[in-house]
Amino acid sequence: MNEKNNKKTGKLMLVTILTVCIIATVFSGCVEEKNDNNLAIVVVGRDSASGTREFFYEHVMNKEDFVDTMLEKNSNGAVHQTVSQTEEAIGFVGLGYIDDAVKALKVNGVEANITNIKDGSYPIARNLNMFTKGEPTGIALEFLKYIDSNEGQAIVSDEGFVPKTGTGPYTKIEGLSGTITIVGSTTVLPVGEKAAEEFNKLYTSVTVTVSGGGSSVGIQSTGEGSADIGMASREIKSSEESTYPALVKHIVCSDGIAIIVHPTNLFVDDLTVTQIKAIYQGAYTNWNQL
Repeated sequence: MNEKNNKKTGKLMLVTILTVCIIATVFSGCVEEKNDNNLAIVVVGRDSASGTREFFYEHVMNKEDFVDTMLEKNSNGAVHQTVSQTEEAIGFVGLGYIDDAVKALKVNGVEANITNIKDGSYPIARNLNMFTKGEPTGIALEFLKYIDSNEGQAIVSDEGFVPKTGTGPYTKIEGLSGTITIVGSTTVLPVGEKAAEEFNKLYTSVTVTVSGGGSSVGIQSTGEGSADIGMASREIKSSEESTYPALVKHIVCSDGIAIIVHPTNLFVDDLTVTQIKAIYQGAYTNWNQL
């Protein structure tokens, strides 16, 4: 019994000694504590296929290069995920990707929301588009009519984007059947997917399939005929217009590009467009510089 008690006493003494040593080490500065005033900025952006990147490059960067260390992601969702999981990060996404997992910053003192995009006060806004090769017919035509209808624009609103005035309730036609493929922008993707889901319910003999890949992929695939509709979060480039002269644009809705940071970021709530450009050029490298 004495031997057991001695072992217990020895263990307690050892734990106590270790605890005292650990506390002493921390307070002596031997263990480096995180300095919140020295937080390096992690710049997160999109890859070269992205229409959101192209718009950002033209309208924020003024066609000047991004910093070499920018983490390039292949979708809005990937940018959102990276920023939500990285305390030091900053990224840009479509308005529909704002949620409680990230903090959307004001830009030039204006919040990124539907009201401010509609009245033109939010400075980073654009149209979201779908393209067809030639004027749409058949299923593609009806799908675009559905997007334009009150039902379609309700989906736009539900997905967090800026609806246009609907054309009225959608009127179903008889005898529609077959399959179409829609590809492209990951910004437009949530609207395309939800609209396709509802459209497929409405027309049980129709299958509309939707996938991402980026605006450039959507425009190229439609121009080459491998997709029926291409989604793009930017306008068509002059080079694409020359290569695919038959493409016809259809405006789906409007959108704002939101600048997002981690929810715990207390350094900034508002940035100017000039500051955003400087961050993405690498002129600011630390959050305490802002």
